[in-house]
Amino acid sequence: MKKLVGIVLLALGAAACTQTADYKKERDEVMKFHDLVMGDQTAIVNYQMKLDTLLKDLKGLKAKYPDLDTLKEKESMKALLQDLTTAEDSMNDWMHKFEPDVTGKSNEESVKYFKAEKAKIQRVDSLYKKEIKSSEAYLSKFKK
Repeated sequence: MKKLVGIVLLALGAAACTQTADYKKERDEVMKFHDLVMGDQTAIVNYQMKLDTLLKDLKGLKAKYPDLDTLKEKESMKALLQDLTTAEDSMNDWMHKFEPDVTGKSNEESVKYFKAEKAKIQRVDSLYKKEIKSSEAYLSKFKK
């Protein structure tokens, strides 16, 4: 009898593990992660503004740092600005394509969709972090 109870409990445990994930839980995880990534949006915009300000005042930068190759720095700033814009555009693109309403899809299809979207937003997060780190490193030499 004890063996039978053990087998039944084991079978119930296995059945519980094989149940499919709830799409709402997956969607909530994607949304929470999105909100976390959006926190870095402020840094992206802030670094864009700082770089733009430096670009507009290369003469002032040259006066403060006489040995500075402003032509080289101008190219570096433009490249960083482009990278920050690309990161920002990737977030905007993801947000425009993301569809939280999965009406008409099965739970399994919805779970698969939200897992794929989570992977996409994780790539955006990685790009954000990379560009923020690059911008911080570059701007630190100007104490900005």
